[in-house]
Formats: sequence, C-alpha cells, structure tokens
Amino acid sequence: MGGETGLVPVLIAQTGPVWDTLAITETLYEDYPWLWPADAADRARARSYAGEIHSGLNALREAMPVNTRGRDRQAIVTPDVQVEIDRVMAIWSQAGQRGTPWLLGEFCAVDIFFAPVATRFRTYGITPKEAARPYCEALLAHPWVEAWCQLGAEEKGVIPLSEKPHQAAE
Repeated sequence: MGGETGLVPVLIAQTGPVWDTLAITETLYEDYPWLWPADAADRARARSYAGEIHSGLNALREAMPVNTRGRDRQAIVTPDVQVEIDRVMAIWSQAGQRGTPWLLGEFCAVDIFFAPVATRFRTYGITPKEAARPYCEALLAHPWVEAWCQLGAEEKGVIPLSEKPHQAAE
C-alpha cells in the first residue's frame, strides 16, 4: 500500500513512507542535490514546470491514461486537452538550448516529471511539434525511461481504464 493514502508512487524513506511525487522528489533532493539544477533561477523554473505537471494537465491525464505498453490508442482531444498539449509543446520547444537535449542543461527532476507525458504522447500517437520533437525523443531514449517502460512491458496486470481502444484504421 502506498503511504497513508494507498497511492503510488511511494518512497520508503528512512523516516517513513513518502507518497506524493513532489514530496518524493524533495526528499530525494536531500541526498541527491543534482535532482534540481544548482542555479537558483533554473531550480525555480524546474520546480515551476514540475508543479504544472504535478497539479495540472488534468484534461490530458483524463484523455490519455499512462499506458507505456500501448500504441495507437484512441484519445479524444478536446479543446482543453489541446490547450494542455500545446503548453507541453511550448515548454519542450525550449529544450536543447544549452548544448544538451534537456530543458535546463543537465538531466534533472523536471525531465523525469515529463517522462509520463512523453510516454502518453507515444501511446496515443501525439506527434510533437518539430521544435519539441528532439526533447521528446531524447526523453524516451533515456536509460531510466527505457527501463521504466521495459518494466511496464513485463507487467502482467492490466488496468482496463488504461486500455483505451486502438485508433480506427483509415
């Protein structure tokens, strides 16, 4: 069971369970300061993006549940979903400006927060805009994201809500 709420993910820390993704990240930051950028302005920007992901993108989440195994799933892209997709594309389009493929130079927590968004886009056939594509591709190719997706592929359980139908062939 995940923490006090039954939610996942959950970090079993020395001090006890931590079950909120931002709280998990901040707890890990205490031992792994590279999780957030060293520069205060970059760290604030990264935390702001992570907060957007953590508390927002609700229409996108509803339309596109995480399903790292699925491909060609059908999602209804309402105007609210499109606004959120456009926001993600705008953020991702800023990546790669510091000589790395990542948003703020070095791979950090905000990139980790965007991994489920990138897998959703792959699952539901959302093609990133040209300026956002290199970031999405780099994120999906990151060894940690690949390992997470491999674990998902090996999972035997199925969550029916995440098994939206395939898109109709044209």
